[in-house]
Amino acid sequence: MCMRQRLEHGSPAPMWCRSRRVGKSAMVHRSRLCHFVIDVSDLDSATEFGCAALAATEGAVNPESRHVYRRLRIPHCDVRILLQATPDIKGTKERMHLDIETDNVEAEVRRLEALGAIRWDHQQERGYDFWVLRDPWANEFCVLQTEFPDLLTERPTWT
Repeated sequence: MCMRQRLEHGSPAPMWCRSRRVGKSAMVHRSRLCHFVIDVSDLDSATEFGCAALAATEGAVNPESRHVYRRLRIPHCDVRILLQATPDIKGTKERMHLDIETDNVEAEVRRLEALGAIRWDHQQERGYDFWVLRDPWANEFCVLQTEFPDLLTERPTWT
C-alpha cells in the first residue's frame, strides 16, 4: 500500500517514514541524493574513462582526499558520480548500477568498448533489449534503448 493510501485509510505510517523528533519539535532539514559512488582501483584511469563515457567533467574535491576520491559532473544532472579508490577486489554482482540510455544501443556499446568497457551479458527480456557491460574495473552498467526521449534530445550527439 502506498503512503497516500495508508493515510487515506487511517493506517499508521511505517516506522521508517515517521518524523524523528527532538523534544517536541521536528528537526527541519533538507536532503538530496548527491553522489553515486563507484569503487575503482585506479583513480586517474577511472576519471578518464568516466569523463569520456559520460561526457562528464572532473569536479573539485577536498585536496586532502584527492588520493581517494574524484568527482565527475555530468551535464544536465544534479547527481554527481564519485569515484572511490579501493584495493578491494570485486566479488559478486553489484546491488546498484548505472543505466545509460541511447537511441542506438549497438553504436553506444561500440563507443564504450573503444574506451575499455567489455560486453558482459546481452539481455532480451521483459520487453527490453539491452547490454550489460563492465568498465575496466569490472563494475557493471547497462546500455539500453531510450527511456526518456525528451531528456535524451538535450544531450550532444557522439560521432
